[in-house]
Amino acid sequence: MRRIWQLGLLLGFSLGLTGCATLPVDPPRSPVYASTEAQVEAQLKLLDQVWSQVNRRFYAADFNGADWATARARYRDRVANATDTDEVYAVLNEMLAELGDAHTAALTPMESWEDYWAERAYVGLNLEWIAPSWLVSEVRPGSAAEEAGVQPGWLVLSRNGEPLADEYFDLRTEEGKTYRWSFLDEHNQRVSFDLLADRLPDTMPPLEKSTEEGWVYLRFDEFAPIYREWLKNCLKYYADAPGIILDLRNNGGGDVATLERVLRDLMPDRVRYGTFVTRGGRRDDEKSVWLGGARYAGPLAVLIGPGSASSAEILAYALKHYKRAVLIGEPTAGVVIASQYFSLRDGGELQLGTFDFRTLDGGRLEGNGVTPDIPVERTLEAVRAGRDEALEVAVTWLREGGEVPDAPSPPREVSLP
Repeated sequence: MRRIWQLGLLLGFSLGLTGCATLPVDPPRSPVYASTEAQVEAQLKLLDQVWSQVNRRFYAADFNGADWATARARYRDRVANATDTDEVYAVLNEMLAELGDAHTAALTPMESWEDYWAERAYVGLNLEWIAPSWLVSEVRPGSAAEEAGVQPGWLVLSRNGEPLADEYFDLRTEEGKTYRWSFLDEHNQRVSFDLLADRLPDTMPPLEKSTEEGWVYLRFDEFAPIYREWLKNCLKYYADAPGIILDLRNNGGGDVATLERVLRDLMPDRVRYGTFVTRGGRRDDEKSVWLGGARYAGPLAVLIGPGSASSAEILAYALKHYKRAVLIGEPTAGVVIASQYFSLRDGGELQLGTFDFRTLDGGRLEGNGVTPDIPVERTLEAVRAGRDEALEVAVTWLREGGEVPDAPSPPREVSLP
């Protein structure tokens, strides 16, 4: 099993920002209370607000098996006794985790502010779990890690002297704080750096590459209007290319409106792509937009993996359903519940899963994900050798004529030097 961690929040669907005030330019300040009693009262009101919103609006009537009726009472004392905002939200998120929904979480006022401005504190490492190790998959431009000379393919040994937990760990960082990272470099030599967390954009910049053969590689990591405009312009510019490789392996999702425009950029006509279902059973059939779009018609290979989530998964599913593209790589994350954001009384936000998603045949991507047509497993040896097996297979597929298979192909053997 492989996991990708981009040192940021997983991007979910945004079907509308409900009741959100304009956020200030400056970061929020820590609250000041007149007394301990006033602090306890404020924290319990926050608990009541979060619990009530979930109770009224969560997409699953059975709360995915969670005992939600008793959750408020079970977490009440811990919220009341929390000493600061971060501790309060840690308890709230522990309660919300019982729902088993990756698109439901409480954001502190600071996290909400960072989310609004699409920036937060990073040391500059994008990490990838390839059993049995975490390794550096990318180094962010302009970061402390880039300045220190950290390289993709290095194995992570520890942060501040502590080894990283398998598959998941909390990598939140504080702006202006220094963290001690230790690695095994490409020569298996131990190297350590003190890396300063500085404010950087949430996502990596989009990437465009072309080869002498004419194949074009395009990558964007978020479904947002600015990246869709970039993609549309690239698709129009390369309309006559012999083939395009679209990399969604690090795309955590984004807004539905952008998804519908991207789908129009890649399909000749307007198409249905699935249905959003409310807790009460109301069904909204979804389609790509009516007009516009690049309408790129050439061969299309799409790279997917466990870092592909939400809108990226639905796009991959639709392209596969209509046999518009070949999917290469590994299964996607399987987190496609549509969510909305609700303002909280202290300036934080509740991201809440409010719509289930059903495929055109009535199936669910949630918990299942999208399987590739051509499975290619990413390996530690390949990453350390600077190889991208899925990309190599995509180029080979294009060279061989770019025919979209009717059924998934067996795993492709990729030799290493």
